[in-house]
Amino acid sequence: MKKLILPLIASLTLLASSTYAADASDPLNKPSPLTVEQATQLLHDGKPVYSCGMKPNWFSDAPGQCPCCTMQLEKVKDIKDGSAVFDTGSQSMPMNMMEKQ
Repeated sequence: MKKLILPLIASLTLLASSTYAADASDPLNKPSPLTVEQATQLLHDGKPVYSCGMKPNWFSDAPGQCPCCTMQLEKVKDIKDGSAVFDTGSQSMPMNMMEKQ
């Protein structure tokens, strides 16, 4: 029994470390270039901040694509509770998925 425990522990350790390495390179886990505090300060200073509609807690000071979902980043109007608030201009179309047609 003791001979089986050491290889089992070694295998589990190897599996856990390989899973962590895969997660670190996953674009879904890419950290935001700006912290909430930095993004808030930029907005307070009148500078543009961008975020993703699918991941509103991810902030950037440059336009571009979200590294997680590749959607275009949108200009942030405000930050509430750590999440981006977007300007709901003419490009936005709210959808009620529960409404029956």
